[in-house]
Amino acid sequence: MARVNNNQEQVSIPIDYEEIADVNSLSDDANSASNPFGFLTNNGMIKIEEESWWHIFVKNSFLFGMGQLAIDTRIVAIHKNSNCGLTGKARLMSFTIFYDAVAKKCGGNANILQAWYGASRDEINEIVRHGFSPCSKDSSYGGAVQLFPLKLSLSSALTTEMDENGLRHVLLCRVILGKMEEIASGSKQIHPSSKEFDSGVDNIVGPTKYIVWSCYMNSHIHLDYIVSFKVSSSEGVVRPQGNAIRPSSRDRAIQHVKDIVSRLLHPSKSPLIAKHYNDFQNGEITFKQFIQNLKQVAGDKFLLAVFKLYKHEVWIVESFL
Repeated sequence: MARVNNNQEQVSIPIDYEEIADVNSLSDDANSASNPFGFLTNNGMIKIEEESWWHIFVKNSFLFGMGQLAIDTRIVAIHKNSNCGLTGKARLMSFTIFYDAVAKKCGGNANILQAWYGASRDEINEIVRHGFSPCSKDSSYGGAVQLFPLKLSLSSALTTEMDENGLRHVLLCRVILGKMEEIASGSKQIHPSSKEFDSGVDNIVGPTKYIVWSCYMNSHIHLDYIVSFKVSSSEGVVRPQGNAIRPSSRDRAIQHVKDIVSRLLHPSKSPLIAKHYNDFQNGEITFKQFIQNLKQVAGDKFLLAVFKLYKHEVWIVESFL
């Protein structure tokens, strides 16, 4: 039976009709052939200045959620949705109408939160131009759109793909969640189980995913910002040469990977991960056995995604493969 979260932390995000910009306010470099963000500025996204309050807020929110990888992450640009043109204005108006409708249905609280969504450049380009479409990259919840809480930007970063400029991109959206129901991974459910519910969540107590059904994906999700970033090697991390591995570098990297995996998986798996890590630290199991145990707990695909973002520790990736 689905469980309902009645104590979900709320974030008040007012909708300002002054957000609707005029097409003439768009950046003049939108059509520049050398502009790596042309696919954004040509479709109503405006690059915001680093000194602006919103740039600072979005940047800090993203880096906070990157955890141990924040030190390796560089924000290259942040673009804001100008909501210009007939389509942009219509999308914002639709979001506002459904916000009011869900709020009325839920006793005045539409449960609107901010959430991250990561994808390839091509998919983000399609979302900016045409809106969301049923997601096929993760079939654990049918064709629903899966977004990640504000404090878990790393989860969205793990679903990105590097473009030809070495950049990755994530969306920061406002999401109308309304009344949520808990949905088990692998569920064949493709819409709310009843009119009582508006969205889904993977865990009602400690949600790590918000599930927006395809029937609501372009009415209950509003794209606000796009963060473009790079993940590179940290200063002071020693790349191993052959079999020469510095213990301090290795131990630090293993702990970082363990912490990342523990944060992203269901809380119930954290004690098991901690046990395997302690067994490795105490010499009861080898590094290879530790990696195999992590694979059993987290799954091959998930662990490989973590390693791809942690690629500067080449020896860890090679050990996994």
